[in-house]
Amino acid sequence: MSTILTLLVALPFVGFLVTWAAGRDLRQARALAFVFSLAQTFLASFLLLAFLGVAVEGLMGPLGFLFGPHIPEAPPNPQGPNPDIYAPLYYVERHDWVPQLGMSYILGVDGLSVPLLWLTSLLTTLAILFSWEEGHRPREFFGLLLLLEFSLSGVFVALDFFLFFVFWELVLIPMFFLIGIWGGPNRKYASLKFLVYTHVASVIMLLSIFALFWSFSEQVNLAVYGIPERTFDMTAFLHGALKHLNDPAVEYLKLGTQIPIFAAFLFGFIVKLPSFPFHTWLPDAHVEAPTAGSVLLAGVLLKMGGYGIFRVNFGMLPEATRDLWWVLAILGTVSMVYAAFVCLAQTDLKRLIAYSSVGHMGFVLLGASSLHVIGVEGAIFQLFNHGLITAVLFMLAGSVKHGTGTRNIPELQGLGKAMPQFSFVLIIAFFASLGLPGLNSFWSEFMVFLGAYSGPTLEPWRRLVIIPLISIVVTAAYYVYTMQRILFGNLPETIPEAHDLPAHERASYVPLLALIIAVGVFPVWLLSMIDAYVQQSLPFLGG
Repeated sequence: MSTILTLLVALPFVGFLVTWAAGRDLRQARALAFVFSLAQTFLASFLLLAFLGVAVEGLMGPLGFLFGPHIPEAPPNPQGPNPDIYAPLYYVERHDWVPQLGMSYILGVDGLSVPLLWLTSLLTTLAILFSWEEGHRPREFFGLLLLLEFSLSGVFVALDFFLFFVFWELVLIPMFFLIGIWGGPNRKYASLKFLVYTHVASVIMLLSIFALFWSFSEQVNLAVYGIPERTFDMTAFLHGALKHLNDPAVEYLKLGTQIPIFAAFLFGFIVKLPSFPFHTWLPDAHVEAPTAGSVLLAGVLLKMGGYGIFRVNFGMLPEATRDLWWVLAILGTVSMVYAAFVCLAQTDLKRLIAYSSVGHMGFVLLGASSLHVIGVEGAIFQLFNHGLITAVLFMLAGSVKHGTGTRNIPELQGLGKAMPQFSFVLIIAFFASLGLPGLNSFWSEFMVFLGAYSGPTLEPWRRLVIIPLISIVVTAAYYVYTMQRILFGNLPETIPEAHDLPAHERASYVPLLALIIAVGVFPVWLLSMIDAYVQQSLPFLGG
């Protein structure tokens, strides 16, 4: 049994303890945090390359071995009926934890979780590098970043509901303190609002978990594993849903049971995503959070909501998903259009980027609602692409604050001449965010709209896809207008001097810009992994 996932998750936690114990010296704290986070990035890259080696083998032929060690074939479940019908999960680790309560230590990954796991490690490493000169309580600051990395990684690999929820809730603690201690003037209000919103959503999700455990897990566990015991094992529900779709005679949750559980899980996930109308905590949290906190909040933490929708709602409650697609479509469409128009009125660069994130997460919901292979793959792809782009955008907000002393857009002009390196990064990031062909988000947004237009669920309503298309036009308008105000003209008198990017900030941008361009030019390497997951684990989709 492989232990790479345990090692991968444990590394940042060990780093958190070591950084905390090493003392208050800035150089020591940042160096330790960077080394431990970089080590996790290396292990996550091992997993990514393993999946890539399988995904591109057909394209690369005998050169496939250059793309990393091949992952083993996912073994079918040998105990249950229909052993060939299973949800492919890799590098699975399974140990009894509290067997009397049905709790196990189960980890595993697939084409849904590996890209997000790698994104988590990469963005944490770059956030640490970007915050290289953070001198206020550096031991606590860098330690909390590692604790956040540990928690986020656990969410993406946990396959036991109780363990999943522990990691899900643990994410709140470091983010609460990052906003509350290192945030702006209204940091206490923003951190408390973040905690209340997300914790209430988590409580609703916990009720759904207990409903599955007490009322339905025993019958599912018996049908899948032949064990008549209650369990928090998520793989039992993943396997059970697939077996039931393949053979309706296999006992599983009835549609009337799936619908309320689907709704409760969806509420917990869309608050974290977030979607309109549960998004109001996000702009306040971003405006007050330190740059590293914003990078991980938008780049990874929001992706927990999308991951949960595909892992739980789609993977375990497929019949309810087919019945309630219209809820996702409405939420996604309203989020996209609403956020685009709100962005036009923003004067704080960070708040503008925060609202743009609400709109981009609307793409995820719209693609998911299509129930079409292309649309769903585009939605998952959007999770990854938005993580890269929004990390750059929030770093830019931090850079302009460092360089000019303000993020207020009306006070910023003439930065094209005064901060040419900053301006170069800004142009690429803005064009990537608005979906320019040749950059990464073009592919995911194009796939979402194509899937929404082609999806079987939207057959009578496909002409209504023009409504979310409005957001594309408005998004281009507010990004171009913001660039025009920031880059052109002369520096105002309120900014006598502007400082361009220091070396550690430039180093943080380089890998992200390279990935934005590389994925835009050659998206198939990531899409191959996502396609394998969708084809194998979500067979009820059309297309």
